[in-house]
Amino acid sequence: MGFLLAKMALLLAAAAACGALLSWWWFRRRYEDVTQEYTRSRSEWEAWRAEFTERLAARPAADLEPLRAELTASHERLRALEIPDLAPMEKRMMALEHALFPVQTRIDQLESAVRALRVPPAQAVDLTPVLERLAALTPRRGQGPPRKVTVREGSRNLLSHAGHGKPDDLTQIRGVPRVLERTLHRVGVFYFWQIAEWSPEDVKQVDSQLEDFRGLIERDDWVSQASTLAAAPTAAHRPVEH
Repeated sequence: MGFLLAKMALLLAAAAACGALLSWWWFRRRYEDVTQEYTRSRSEWEAWRAEFTERLAARPAADLEPLRAELTASHERLRALEIPDLAPMEKRMMALEHALFPVQTRIDQLESAVRALRVPPAQAVDLTPVLERLAALTPRRGQGPPRKVTVREGSRNLLSHAGHGKPDDLTQIRGVPRVLERTLHRVGVFYFWQIAEWSPEDVKQVDSQLEDFRGLIERDDWVSQASTLAAAPTAAHRPVEH
C-alpha cells in the first residue's frame, strides 16, 4: 500500500513538473512575441512623431498682426463710447409710476365692483301663445297652390323650377364651382338625376348655354359622376310619372 502511494505521488510530481515546464516554454515564447511587437510599434510611433514635428515646423508662421490691430481698434472704439446719463430717465420713469398709481387703484376698485355684481338667473319664457298665434297667421300668408313643374320647351328634362324637393348640391360634381351651379339653376338643372339621364344631344344643348364653362360636361364626365351621386341616400329622387 505504501509503495502504491509513493508511486502515485511520484507520478503527480512528474506531471506537475511537465506542466510547469510547458507553461514556462509557452509564456516565454509569447513574452518574446509581445516584446517584439511593442518595440516595433514604439519605433513606428517615434518615426511618425518625428515626421509630424518636421512637417509642422516647416509650415509658415501665421501672421496675427492684422487680428491684433483689429482687436486694438475695437478696444479703442469701446473706450471712446460715451454712456449717456440715465439719471433723468430714471426720474421720469419714477414720476410716471407715481402718476399711474391712482389709475391702478381705480382699476382695482372697478374690478372689485364687477366681481361683486350678481346677475340674476335666467327666467324661462313661455312662448306657447306666440307660437300658436304664428301658426294661426301662417295660412293667411300663403301664396296659393305651388307652381306646377314643367319641362322647358326644346329640352328633355330641363325644369322650370326646383319643384321636386330641395335641389341637390351640384358642387359635389368635380369641376362645378358655386358660380356654375347658379348658372345651371338658370338653365333648369337642379338634381343629379337630371344630369344622369342626359343623352349626347342633351349634353350639347346644355353645353351651348354654359357661356364660360363650355366643354366641362364631357371633359369631367358629369353624367357618370351624377349617376353615382344620384344613388346616394341624401340625393333627391326622380319623381314618379303618373
